[in-house]
Amino acid sequence: MNKLNTTIATCAVATVLGGLSAGAQTLSLQLTAANFNAVSGAWGDTSGNSDNAAFYGTLPTLVSGATPTGASAVDLPGNGGFTIPTGISGASGYTIFAVIAPTTDTGGSRFALTGGNTGSLEYNLYQGHQNWLNEYVGNGGPGTGTIPTTGSFSLVDLTVSGTGGAFDLNSSADGTTGAGTFGTALTRIGNNHGGGDGFKGDIAEIDIYSGVLSPSAISTEEAALTSEYITPVPEPSSWVMLAGGLGTLVAVRRFRRS
Repeated sequence: MNKLNTTIATCAVATVLGGLSAGAQTLSLQLTAANFNAVSGAWGDTSGNSDNAAFYGTLPTLVSGATPTGASAVDLPGNGGFTIPTGISGASGYTIFAVIAPTTDTGGSRFALTGGNTGSLEYNLYQGHQNWLNEYVGNGGPGTGTIPTTGSFSLVDLTVSGTGGAFDLNSSADGTTGAGTFGTALTRIGNNHGGGDGFKGDIAEIDIYSGVLSPSAISTEEAALTSEYITPVPEPSSWVMLAGGLGTLVAVRRFRRS
């Protein structure tokens, strides 16, 4: 069982995040760099749904040891994006986590999750911030934090339902966004509604949950992703103190994937 599903099952209650009603909270898509095929451009989904993504455009490369913890990352050249065959419904809202290292914030959408030109979720990182979260009409409330473009990996995540949404950057609140009616399924990752403005930079992992996760579940995922990709392994003396905490979270993630 996925670690967040375990957390949710343990709580066994409906939750509210920043006023957002919780929907069905299940892992819909999980893309980790270790499961990317640099020859075919296929990116295997490890959520259990087999919603494997396929790349169109100039193929990305797989970079070993890209993150501070030595994990791999998929390096997108800024031309094209991934398509998801089944698509992810936004009817109950989304909770999305992504570990990314953009290399530019001009001339492209930087990072987008979108279902097409109309009627769908569009989440863009642009001009250094988490800018768009809307239904491809108008502009959402932007995040305030600056996402580095110097090769540093950042953890960005968002929650959204019909009543609004919220951004986090490296486990800290990073602004809110307005409401939307996300009726069309999410079918693309890494580009701007099918256009040429593709994300340029590295992606270590993307996790998309259907529904709004509880604050404690979000914190659990943030801590695990940060430990796995962004924060280097501590010195042995410090590791003893952390072994029962973040080390356990990483072990659970790796056990689940195996």
